[in-house]
Amino acid sequence: MKEFFKNIIAALILLTLAYVIFVATNVYIFVKSDESKLTPAQYSEQISLLKEELETAKAKFSQNNIKDSSENLNINYDGTPIVWVIELDQSEFKVPLKNIEIDLFNQGFMTFMAEDKLFVGPYIDKSNFDFIQNFLKQNYGISPKEIIKWKN
Repeated sequence: MKEFFKNIIAALILLTLAYVIFVATNVYIFVKSDESKLTPAQYSEQISLLKEELETAKAKFSQNNIKDSSENLNINYDGTPIVWVIELDQSEFKVPLKNIEIDLFNQGFMTFMAEDKLFVGPYIDKSNFDFIQNFLKQNYGISPKEIIKWKN
């Protein structure tokens, strides 16, 4: 029984040493980084910039309320909504479409691949594509593409 407790205590001591080494390594990395050299004024400046970006994003998303966007909806003859997509062809880009698809998906946009084409959407409201086209233009230099009606 004494051996059992000795082994448990030895294991705890080893785990404690490993944790101390882990913390010391992370402290050393932080001290050597640029973040540790920031002054409180620089921290507050960064926080205020992040707050401004957040407010800008909130204002951008609250521009259109749901009632306004619901007026842009179109309905098919069978009562289903008409949906829209942007179609991107691999022959137009040097960057693999899979990379663009992953970036768009990580930004919260709906995407799917079919053959050598990337479809962004489908969305019921065409105004969603403003954000997508801005993202494509800023990150990939892709000029605004035509928004086409999705055919099932």
